[in-house]
Amino acid sequence: MLEYVNPQWFWAFLVLIPYLLYEFLVIRKRKVRLIHSRIDLIRSIAGRSSLLQYIPIIIRTLTIVLLILALARPRLAHKKQQITGKGIDIMLAIDVSGSMKAVDFKPVNRLEAAKKVAISFIEHRRNDRIGLIVFSENAFTQCPLTLDYNILMSIMDNVSIDEKANGTAIGMGLATAVARLKDSEAKSKVIILITDGRNNAGEIEPLDAAGLSKAFDVKVYPVGVGRKGLVDYPVQTALGIRYQKVNIEIDMDSLDKIAEITGTKQARLATNTDELTAIMEYIDEMERTELKINDYYIYQELFWRYLLAAFILMLLEFIFRIVIRKEIP
Repeated sequence: MLEYVNPQWFWAFLVLIPYLLYEFLVIRKRKVRLIHSRIDLIRSIAGRSSLLQYIPIIIRTLTIVLLILALARPRLAHKKQQITGKGIDIMLAIDVSGSMKAVDFKPVNRLEAAKKVAISFIEHRRNDRIGLIVFSENAFTQCPLTLDYNILMSIMDNVSIDEKANGTAIGMGLATAVARLKDSEAKSKVIILITDGRNNAGEIEPLDAAGLSKAFDVKVYPVGVGRKGLVDYPVQTALGIRYQKVNIEIDMDSLDKIAEITGTKQARLATNTDELTAIMEYIDEMERTELKINDYYIYQELFWRYLLAAFILMLLEFIFRIVIRKEIP
């Protein structure tokens, strides 16, 4: 943003009016009348150089303009923002066990729906560190807490079903997320636990992991995904992938207890993409960072450039008069 510190100097542009009137109405009338037999030849020579007589006036006018602008002190103002306040540390713990292949979030399966909504959640956060845990019969850290959302979303996009898994270790997934948050100094520590099953693997029970979360002041938002009862599930056959109805149990009672222990009241169940999106938006609103944003400006002074340009123009006028017009100073 260009601004002028002393805009009152713009009134000095009025000086150009009497100056130009003087140049064109007074100086031009002071012509010496010549009586010469070859006056036509003289006039033709003078006509060819008539444009040259205006060059000093143009240069001098531009010089005056530049000097006035320099006195007005132009500068560029670069707006900056200073953000203060600690963000929230958030771990996403996502179930990647085989049951997440169920296709009741048509046209995609449960995992792909969860990934899509999680990426949208990440895009809406600011100044919060976010990490990613995936779990099936074991739990793995895919991305530690980071502010580089582009890398996190790229990793999230590549998350896939653990085809070799034979169980769902919700407790292990939750405990691994707690381990990533326990030493955090953020004002709030949050785990978003997304699963579609019940705990049937791992060495840590979900409620024990919930107690661990409470001990380290970590809130857990459990989210169940999928419809209860029979759902379409892809099965590889000799003729290709076929869908058959299977019954996948979601242990919402355990998820409710995890929420109660960690202070988030109750778990939430999403049976379609819209419901899942609404749940994530609810969590997004509940866990907002309170930031103080102070605007300030960094200024870049430009007046010296105008002065330099004015000096160059004065030098050009001097050279023009001495070299081109052959005037004696």
